[in-house]
Amino acid sequence: MISIVYITFFAAQILLCSSATANIDPNTLRDVFGYGSTYNPIGAVATETYRQVVAVTPYNETLVDPDYWDLDEFHPSAANFDKFDWTLTKRVAAVSGDNFLISPLGLKLALAILTEAATGNTKLELSSVLGFALDRREVRIKFSTIIDSLKKQNPEYVLNLGSRIYIGDYVLPRQRFAAIAEEFYKTEIRGIDFYNPPEASKQINAWVSNITHGKIPDLVDDDDVSGVVAIILNALYFKGSWRHQFPTNATKSAPFFVTPDLQKPVLFMNIKEKFYFTESANFDAKILRMPYRGNKFAMFIIVPNSLTGLSRIMNGLSDLHLEMNNLQERTVDVTMPKFQFDYTSKLESVLKELGIRQAFEETASFPGLARGQLLHQRLRVSKIVQKSGIEVNEIGSIAHSATEIGIVNKFGEDDENDYEVVVNRPFLFFIQDEYTKQLLFTGRVSDPSIVDGGYKVL
Repeated sequence: MISIVYITFFAAQILLCSSATANIDPNTLRDVFGYGSTYNPIGAVATETYRQVVAVTPYNETLVDPDYWDLDEFHPSAANFDKFDWTLTKRVAAVSGDNFLISPLGLKLALAILTEAATGNTKLELSSVLGFALDRREVRIKFSTIIDSLKKQNPEYVLNLGSRIYIGDYVLPRQRFAAIAEEFYKTEIRGIDFYNPPEASKQINAWVSNITHGKIPDLVDDDDVSGVVAIILNALYFKGSWRHQFPTNATKSAPFFVTPDLQKPVLFMNIKEKFYFTESANFDAKILRMPYRGNKFAMFIIVPNSLTGLSRIMNGLSDLHLEMNNLQERTVDVTMPKFQFDYTSKLESVLKELGIRQAFEETASFPGLARGQLLHQRLRVSKIVQKSGIEVNEIGSIAHSATEIGIVNKFGEDDENDYEVVVNRPFLFFIQDEYTKQLLFTGRVSDPSIVDGGYKVL
């Protein structure tokens, strides 16, 4: 059976400019954390979003795996998103002309690792903008649980998440930093010869390509790795099938309104099925949840009622969590475009505008990364780059059961009237891990006919 499959991939790099990695001594883990190499935390976590996820289980238990038989357990709630996610999305949207795609979670993971090496005002700026608790252990517990949840295997989807730090062979990383990166962020530290840029870029690109199933074969070039001390990498790949498949015989060409005066013919898919949906008066828009098989991830689409109404949605994103509480299960006739595009962005300017400034300056303080007083005084972030891609189309054959498990409407009986969502104008979308409430990807489609979003200096 032909199915609709959603593929996303992402990679980020943080370059620090101005060794062979030492083995992590088990005693170092004990010294750093005050316990053995296996951490079994019990205690409260500061961020509300995270507490929402784990409140039903003690911290010494792992998050429950999604049910493989795919019963949809979604329940609408007004749980807050991480403020940084929408702040970042709004800023990128403001300086991007057409389609864009970013991974808030991927960037947060890379910056969280960087924060572990920072001190002073550099650390304060990073922590403040990212919304991190002052207690570093709470931050480590949060990300460790998120990563563990994402790394759990499920036959219904593919999700690869990897983090790696490459440090020049001539640099000796601090064992404390290496231990924290490995224990909480599941991040490897590898020595590399940055004095041989062709070989260094080859090694880095091979690792990223493996994580992203070949979708990002060339994250860095020789110039990117020349003269750097370390590169912090994060790569994320997601491939999932819609829980409700679009029939391929319903796909037809129709106009998409890029602007009120410009229409372009694109292929639209159509399905009539039960989805969680709401009409938002505050946003003057429709909000639609489209789950993936595996009972863990979902795409949310926000389409304005007006052809020019997307800016109103973007301006109100900080209140989106309140609208999510109004989602109800309805029979919805959905018409949406197939789309595919890549997007590359340099994020230094955006992060500076958000308040992360000193990390890029000569006064940056990253003494926790490497040994040697003179070396760490010269370390600063020189570049932060994301490469992302998304594809929504019909591919291959997916084996699955034709049996559906009916779900009683949590809000009572269905209305007699069906609802309709026609996504034929610029719209916002995001894909969420509904267990941890983290946003894997956020993006905007202004023109589905564009394949390459290009290279954006944001």
